[in-house]
Amino acid sequence: MIIRHDVPDQNSLVNEDDYPGIITFFKGDGAGTLITPLWILTAAHTARNIPDNHTILIANNNYIIETIVPHPDFVGEQPGDVDDIALVKLNSPVNKIGTFDLYEGETELGQEVLLLGRGDYGNGQLGTIGTDKRLRKATNLIDEVDDHWIKFRFDAPPNCTSIEGVSGIGDSGSPALIDEQGKLLVAGVSSWQDHEDEAYGLYGAVEYYTRVSRYTAWICSVCES
Repeated sequence: MIIRHDVPDQNSLVNEDDYPGIITFFKGDGAGTLITPLWILTAAHTARNIPDNHTILIANNNYIIETIVPHPDFVGEQPGDVDDIALVKLNSPVNKIGTFDLYEGETELGQEVLLLGRGDYGNGQLGTIGTDKRLRKATNLIDEVDDHWIKFRFDAPPNCTSIEGVSGIGDSGSPALIDEQGKLLVAGVSSWQDHEDEAYGLYGAVEYYTRVSRYTAWICSVCES
């Protein structure tokens, strides 16, 4: 996660044990969210890089990936291709870990989202600084929604959230979470960033997260099949 320059990086670090359902496919790169004990929600462009019989670590236990289901309409020829969403099935259920429900409303616009991921860290003045695969957070406000995306701009202080930020390289597939009455719901999946040929993660960059509320029927049909 890349955050505002006037907030110490230490403030973005979170306790891994608080979010065991935020997983990584490649030891820090490529993220997903556990939405049932068997299924992980991620980006299709992330899922296509997962090899057969790949093993991931969740809460100190190893799980083998059994099935990968990208959205049938995803093309994936370039950043910005729509329908960038996928489901990954584990070979056995993850027990005793809370899963995340999906956001199914239509009022994302203007809401604050919590972003979580283990990708590159940095700040809005310098962009990427480094990577250590630790779980970090950022927040932002949703500026725009359409049939495929929720979008938010990385604004400089003072006109921003207390820990304003965007995803870093390696955060693809990670969630944007909306707090609804104290419960965190998955509203978006990290897909791509428009940084207008500038360095990744500078102020002014616009994040595009796949809009989960438009895909809930498809997600449920796959998980129930």
